[in-house]
Amino acid sequence: MKTARILVVDDEKSAREMLARWLDPARYEVRTAAAVEEAEETMRAFRPDVVVTDLAMPKVDGLQGMERFRRIDPDAPVIIVTAFATIETAVQAMKNGAFDYVRKPFEMSELELVIERAVAHRELVAENRRLRQEVADKFSRDNIICRSRAMTQVMDLIARVATTDISILIQGESGTGKDLFAKYIHHLSNRAQKTFVSLNCSAIPEHLMESELFGHEKGAFSGAVSSRDGFCAEANGGTFFLDEIGDLSLALQPKLLRVLQNGEYYAVGSRRLAHTDVRLVCATNQDLEKLVREGKFRQDLYYRINAVRVVLPPLRDRPQDVPLLVQHFLAQLQKRLGREPPQVGPEAMRCLMEYRWPGNVRELEHVVERASLVCATPMIRPEDLPSELGEHAVAGPALEVASGNYRHVRDEFERSYFTRLLGQTGGSVQKAAQLAGIHRTTLYEKLGKLGIQFDRE
Repeated sequence: MKTARILVVDDEKSAREMLARWLDPARYEVRTAAAVEEAEETMRAFRPDVVVTDLAMPKVDGLQGMERFRRIDPDAPVIIVTAFATIETAVQAMKNGAFDYVRKPFEMSELELVIERAVAHRELVAENRRLRQEVADKFSRDNIICRSRAMTQVMDLIARVATTDISILIQGESGTGKDLFAKYIHHLSNRAQKTFVSLNCSAIPEHLMESELFGHEKGAFSGAVSSRDGFCAEANGGTFFLDEIGDLSLALQPKLLRVLQNGEYYAVGSRRLAHTDVRLVCATNQDLEKLVREGKFRQDLYYRINAVRVVLPPLRDRPQDVPLLVQHFLAQLQKRLGREPPQVGPEAMRCLMEYRWPGNVRELEHVVERASLVCATPMIRPEDLPSELGEHAVAGPALEVASGNYRHVRDEFERSYFTRLLGQTGGSVQKAAQLAGIHRTTLYEKLGKLGIQFDRE
């Protein structure tokens, strides 16, 4: 266990010595100071994780001292020790940024509990800063946040094919960010300086879809009071993203195929052949192969748009990405609100990492935003999260004992358990093995047997 550094500031020698003796030396390294001026020097040299200071002291009191301490280290939590008569001042200290206050007389176990929370808060602040830096340094392109091996492989595939004009089909569940990856492909392509145009096939009524794709001439249909270009013309030279391609009607599919083969199309109501040069990126959460077998999607169009397939894994299969995504959403929220949102506590983060996320990244974003707004403390707790996160967190298929024999249930439990461990350790097999209490080589063998991807260290 890491030893936390505690600085105790009190003008009474007996109080300083009592705290120094009481705090467990295996968990805490304690330094003391008799005045704020002395504490400032000690703080610069000692770099404490937490400062515990008495409020009523001669010359410079604890409230003024807190301001000085924060100038030296803004992240060091300050705990105020106060008598009953100065409670109002202690409350004011809380408003000014103190972590908490303890009223005299107090039980040492009470103070130690507050110190434990302050240490955890300091560690959380440091971890969030590290995650923010990691997001800024590595994963900020188009807001694509990932650390998991599954998503890294997706990014590598996109990097290899984005600079070509080959058609790409993005498949994934709702909420996995298919539109975001389409924009990423465009920005990596040779067409990045041209237009990116997006059209959702499921959002346009069938009788209007042809006009949206290819445009129309004046008088082509009721309400067509003027000629208008379609999306194929707008995307000329750039990238045309067709979302939910599985909802495109059979009548329009051969017309889109002609665009892909020859770059040719006719606007509605026109006999003049038009041309366009677009790079097509499509997306769907449907099984297009099944639609082809059922006669609901043309096979030739399917082969044409499926030159390269990018499959986005659901969020439940990459829990190690959750902390990065959470930090990213908190940073976005801070920009919108103009104030720093509460951080996510360890227990709340565990709930977020264990939840199945049927709505994927989009659902996670909404949950983080809601929790930030309803939270009344500096740290988001499990009770600030929607109730379904506690009810449906990954208990794992192993609990569904009726669904399989012992070996199957055991394997499913281990797969869920070790996946979550790797997520908590940022993919470190060595740290995961330490948490599991097994040798690293044993964990390597289990990961390989269970089909869990990992990076060798």
